[in-house]
Amino acid sequence: MKPSLNFLSQKEIETIHECSLKILKEIGMKFPAKEALEAFNKAGAKIINKDTVLINESLINDALNKTRKRKDLILYALNPENDVTFKNHDPGLTCMTMATSVIDPWSGEKRPATNKDLERLVIIADQLKHIKLSGGLVTPQDVDHTVCDWYTWAGCLKNTTKHITGGVLGYRGVRDAIEMCSIVTDSRDAFLKRPFISGWVLTLPPLGMDTASLEAMMEMNRHNIPIMLSSGPILGSTSPVTIPGMIAQAHAEILACITLSQLINPGAPLVYTSFARGMDMKTSNISMAGPEFAVLKVAMAQMGLWLDFPVRMPSMLRDSKLLDAQAGFETGMVGTLSSFNADIMDAMQLDTDLVVDYPDLVFCDDCMAFIRHALRPVKVNSESLAFDAIKEVGPGGNYLTSQHTFQHFKEELWHSDLFDHDNWENWKNKGSKTIRDKALEKTYNLLELEYQPIVSSDQSAAIDFIVNKAQKDLSGK
Repeated sequence: MKPSLNFLSQKEIETIHECSLKILKEIGMKFPAKEALEAFNKAGAKIINKDTVLINESLINDALNKTRKRKDLILYALNPENDVTFKNHDPGLTCMTMATSVIDPWSGEKRPATNKDLERLVIIADQLKHIKLSGGLVTPQDVDHTVCDWYTWAGCLKNTTKHITGGVLGYRGVRDAIEMCSIVTDSRDAFLKRPFISGWVLTLPPLGMDTASLEAMMEMNRHNIPIMLSSGPILGSTSPVTIPGMIAQAHAEILACITLSQLINPGAPLVYTSFARGMDMKTSNISMAGPEFAVLKVAMAQMGLWLDFPVRMPSMLRDSKLLDAQAGFETGMVGTLSSFNADIMDAMQLDTDLVVDYPDLVFCDDCMAFIRHALRPVKVNSESLAFDAIKEVGPGGNYLTSQHTFQHFKEELWHSDLFDHDNWENWKNKGSKTIRDKALEKTYNLLELEYQPIVSSDQSAAIDFIVNKAQKDLSGK
């Protein structure tokens, strides 16, 4: 039996969905983009107050029927061996994007992230088994901020063969990303046949969208580039403070965007995501790891699975500032709870997604291995019941020399080179290393490995040309 965890019953999911439909029918959602309003108007939706769209249930249901379901969606990678499918629940990690600082792996000091940090982190992530999707963990602070996304795409494309997900704004951002990817695959047709990137689409709660995000979404829809469709309201600030009310609002925002995406291009691929979170009412600080955050990740994932969509949830974005006991607890609690339902989980950031600590990549990867092992189905059959082995060993015997033990111990017992299971004396004799110490040592080793370039020097120069042109066009520098 495969373990499961649900905070919502089937009836409660249906009730929330019905409330979301009512929100869109009677209150609507703002879509401040001419193309979006024209698409809704053509489909028969009612537009009020210039850019607020009232969407009826039949239009939403039609869109849901057209949207690709789990079994039909593949997140392609440059290397087909790294393709991600969703036919079976097989949770893994993705690089969360846009942190602005790093903890320097040599000095231990927090500092602004650089373009070199971006490249190093992408290289590390490319070598870790349980990080399924790559991306720009940091936004470089030493480049023109007008084109940060361009630098991020360039840094990722040059250093990973995994699927890449990241931020992209406006028609221009998507078109330039496509052009950069086409350089890597040597042709636009080759890239569009297997688009190995996906882009964030974030709503603007409550019940809104910004123009640049809308334009990017529609451009990705047109080219069948998967969108990571997310609503991230804050309890008591940009959504009702009650969890069911927040879920209803966030789900409504996602449904509205799904409807538009299918009007632009029926069958356009998407992954259901939500950054719904809480807030400290005393300080107004956002929490990305509190208990309500964990509940929301499970419940929102249930909503996405109910629609039969792939699900991505931010699960290891800790409030802790360092890789310490708090970070370990937040990783284990929110990560484990999310893993029951989410297919992909954002990870590897601290300080509510603002800071990246290099060894945290190694730490989160090993935590994911732990969680995956714990969530395996328990298979009860004649071999696992081991009656013959029990009979052979008998009362007072020992299973260490049993053939049954030799046949199964590697699959039954999880081993980590990072987590410490030694006794105190052995641990002390080996240097009394903390888990961060050990993760940092592995990080150094990964950085020292000879890494084969993903792109040629000519391809790299062509990608840089697109970045430089965008910088000149958009900022005049």
